[in-house]
Amino acid sequence: MNPILTRQDNESFIDYHIRLFENKNEYGIDNYEIASLLNVEYGSNYDESKWRKDYSQFVKWKDYLIKKDLDSEKLQKYEEIRIESEKEKIRNQDQKREYKKLIRNQARFEHLKDEILAAVLNLEKKKPLEFKSPILVSDTHKEGLALFSDWHFGLRVDNTFNKFNKEIFDIRVEHLVNKIIEHGKKNNISTLHVANLGDMITGTIHVALRADSHEDSIGQIKYVSETLSEVLAKLANTFPNIIYYNVIGNHGRNGHKNDVGIKENFEYLIPWFIEARLKDFNNIKIITDKDGYIPAKIMNEEVVFVHGNFDKIEQSVKNLPQVLGYVPTLIFGGHVHHHYEKEHGRTLVSVNGSLIGADDHTVQGRYGGIPSQKFMVLNEDGIESTYRFKLNKIV
Repeated sequence: MNPILTRQDNESFIDYHIRLFENKNEYGIDNYEIASLLNVEYGSNYDESKWRKDYSQFVKWKDYLIKKDLDSEKLQKYEEIRIESEKEKIRNQDQKREYKKLIRNQARFEHLKDEILAAVLNLEKKKPLEFKSPILVSDTHKEGLALFSDWHFGLRVDNTFNKFNKEIFDIRVEHLVNKIIEHGKKNNISTLHVANLGDMITGTIHVALRADSHEDSIGQIKYVSETLSEVLAKLANTFPNIIYYNVIGNHGRNGHKNDVGIKENFEYLIPWFIEARLKDFNNIKIITDKDGYIPAKIMNEEVVFVHGNFDKIEQSVKNLPQVLGYVPTLIFGGHVHHHYEKEHGRTLVSVNGSLIGADDHTVQGRYGGIPSQKFMVLNEDGIESTYRFKLNKIV
């Protein structure tokens, strides 16, 4: 028996009686178990109603008797003890609730991993991705950077300015990869950096998106992860070295931003899928963010990759150096669905466009937004050239 359920030294029977009823939820016992304990201690055989009613009478008259018999100083002390007891009870409840939430989320994430692993194994049988020696052998000191952001797979768009669906998604991605290979070969790059800046899926964070989305979040993650795996396989069979960066966006989060932590995001499954799918590719390195950003060094440039929901364009230049402990020379982000570049002292902020283009939200807000993605070539002096691939004329 749990020692807390036994009568303590110097504890009167009445105090023992009251303690059991007042703490039965914390002790995990019910009225019948309390009656059994009290009968053993009292040497009686009463049913639970007798002990329950006795306790009810105490509860009914407790406050009156205390106020009647105690002076103000003792009454204040009693009130402080009562309040502290209530606080402790609430703290315990909060801890239990957070612990259950943590276990539930871990179990859900593990279940999703199992689902995705099954999908990977199935794809390996149907559509194996084979590593071949890269066709490009570079002796130049140039590196490429491809920015992927705001693909929003899963959303349908059909407005005056834009159309977007699963078929158009596939066409735009294929065209984008072909352009990266074309300009990468032209510049004879040795290493290709591929930065996924987030919002690869539509998710279900808003009611409107839940209505517009034609794929559930897991289906979206599977499709985008496979698309990225095939893209990286094609690039890895072209260029000597590939470094892939994975930054989460806000559309992958599993719930409202005030209710979930940064780790509760479906997009953390993407690099896990890619790593499993491309396990035989020895020239691909995968880097995943831990706190919504990734610092990196490309050639001689100190670079930071962000999505943009935590780092507004103007604020990132001020805030990120405080976190990093140094001033980056390049900050790359997405989120706002349009191309933007601005210098702030020694730091250039470069915002990528979106694959989706103008959706209903941007049209209603009159923001515009041509579907586009960027590719850059860097040498020892920094960015040598920037290509902005517009994708609205592809279909």
